[in-house]
Amino acid sequence: MVFRTGRITSFVGAFTTAFVLSGCESATTKASDERLNELLVQGLDDKAAERAESRLASTLERDNATGSLRGQYASVDAATSSGQLSGLLTAALERNTRIGTAAQQINRADAERLNAIFGYLPQINVTFTRDQINQEVIETDNAVFELGEAKYPVTTIQARIDQPILDLSRIFGIQHATNARSIAEVEYIRVVRDVVYEVFDAYLVASQARARSASLRQRMGFLGRQIDGQNALDDSGLGDLIEVSSLRSERSTIASEEALESARYAEALGDLALLTGSVVPEIAALRFPQGIAGSERRISADQAVATGLEQNPVVMSAALGVVGAELDRRRALAADFAPVLAAYAMLEREEREDSRFGGGSLTQDTTVGVRLTIPIFNGRGRGYETLPATVGVRAGALDYYARRRQIETEIRTTHARMGELSRAMGQAGNAARQSARALGSERDRLATGQSADLAVAARELRLSIARERTAFYQTEYLRSWARLQYLMGADLSNSGF
Repeated sequence: MVFRTGRITSFVGAFTTAFVLSGCESATTKASDERLNELLVQGLDDKAAERAESRLASTLERDNATGSLRGQYASVDAATSSGQLSGLLTAALERNTRIGTAAQQINRADAERLNAIFGYLPQINVTFTRDQINQEVIETDNAVFELGEAKYPVTTIQARIDQPILDLSRIFGIQHATNARSIAEVEYIRVVRDVVYEVFDAYLVASQARARSASLRQRMGFLGRQIDGQNALDDSGLGDLIEVSSLRSERSTIASEEALESARYAEALGDLALLTGSVVPEIAALRFPQGIAGSERRISADQAVATGLEQNPVVMSAALGVVGAELDRRRALAADFAPVLAAYAMLEREEREDSRFGGGSLTQDTTVGVRLTIPIFNGRGRGYETLPATVGVRAGALDYYARRRQIETEIRTTHARMGELSRAMGQAGNAARQSARALGSERDRLATGQSADLAVAARELRLSIARERTAFYQTEYLRSWARLQYLMGADLSNSGF
């Protein structure tokens, strides 16, 4: 009889398991082609979208710290920016969402550290239980139990306090949370440096694009003068149709380049608006600061690398990551193998309104004790955290070395680029001075009737090209200088621009 009952029970259990698994599979395979196509065409269900929108508005419009973020980060400031680099940097520091998110990560790290500290403080709980007990003795060889049959409620109130005395895993957990807070602080510095550098670089790109666009429009004017001169010669029978066609082709090519630079300028303004959270219709003119020229000769590549490896927040964060991984390994090692000593006290009050033997009871128990837990093998039933934590230390060390190698490589590359750009600026400056001298001579010849405006326009075109190339190299040098300062961990918001 018992064997048959066991077989029936096993059969019922297997059937129930199969039914539940079948239902789960059915519930997880409902993304049919028809449903997916309908989702692509119609989008999210209207009711679900309305419900999500309502909940979003309720969350973001609360009169608390979350709601206060709306005024600073919700939209692009309609106030027109002055276009000065200093003003753009100030706006970015105040309204950039990445900086705001990094600040909230510090708050999160503070909260997690506080929770880690709470893990070593007393745990106090009060439990209220209300049970309805229906007891019936079905079979017994005890004469007293034969009388036991009752239906009664039981009310239990329990107050319990647990205090860890020695728990190394929690101690290392507090140290790990403190290190994580330091990482969050360094990450905040890194994000601020990133945003400031990106604003600086976008400003230089916009300045470069606008200057080159103006130079290209000027060159188009010079080509127009040459075309007019050729047309005048053509009226007198001395023109060259091939030269006119060539000049017109060149002017069209320059017009396409000017349109591309205008688009590049508009894109850079869009980047500035995104970074600063304010409308940037245009930027102020930027002059090349003479004190920056030759900066790569005042600091060697090795000195720049040493400074960068010490002060760059990326390297600092990676170094703290290795420390955090080691603290996590120690925490895991303690959790896996270290004994845990804790004290506890419990007060329990139980009221039974009846019993199997007739009559209720009211009891109160006080328990005070010390508990020592010694892990022997797989103490928590989840294996050993030490194994993956040890791998995490090695991974953190590799990431640290990779960050150092990346920073060193970029610093040396940028330093070398600045040297080559210095040479390019020197040669471009010489070319501009020679072109200016040739233009002066050509104008003198025009004044004495030995030349024509066509030749002067050609000289002006060459001078415009030389000056535009000089300005281009100067801006590229500024971008490389800013990149080097950024890699060395400097704060570009205090660079004096």
